[in-house]
Amino acid sequence: MNPTARPAVRSLPAEVRPPMADALDQIAEGGCGGVTIICGFPASGKSTAAKYLAAMVDAVIIDKDSFAPGLEESVMSELTGNPHDKDSATYMRVVNPHIYAAFIHQALMVGHRVPVVVDAPFLGHVQSAAARGISLSKQIISSTAISVPPVRTVWISAHPNQIRERMTHRGAHRDSGKLTNWDDYSANVLESGVEDAARTVVDYVVRNY
Repeated sequence: MNPTARPAVRSLPAEVRPPMADALDQIAEGGCGGVTIICGFPASGKSTAAKYLAAMVDAVIIDKDSFAPGLEESVMSELTGNPHDKDSATYMRVVNPHIYAAFIHQALMVGHRVPVVVDAPFLGHVQSAAARGISLSKQIISSTAISVPPVRTVWISAHPNQIRERMTHRGAHRDSGKLTNWDDYSANVLESGVEDAARTVVDYVVRNY
């Protein structure tokens, strides 16, 4: 652990509170070389957790939302007319697999040199891992042909009402469809069994409530 990190992370925003901070402290104490994947539902607190953990272990953050937003928006504008569409079947079929493949490849390559904290939902990977009866780490690296550094996975758990409040507060374009059709989104995503599946395939579950 970076010896100067603890005072720095304790000054991060108030969203980082026990039990999430305590759980992330324990993960950091165990060593975070290689790649640590922070996954969970949008607005569950992944980015906050990633920043906290990265500060603790002096890691590089690779965030899916910042990976290739221009490319995603350009493609979805052409396909559906909505540059911020990340929930449709078209996005999931045409864009999502390729973005994740490139995103994962970059994280693993960098993880050979320095500690990496990855910030992304990985919901589809969680479902696939559970269906195959393997760990999320194995699911994520199963399609890569490169040598793999150590990989550990962390699911950030949050209540649906907290997720809705965070989405409303941050006001991101990518959340507008979810908030407009909240009942459908909650039923089809938040209450679809993904979190139950995640608890069976990840290395750590961290509560953010």
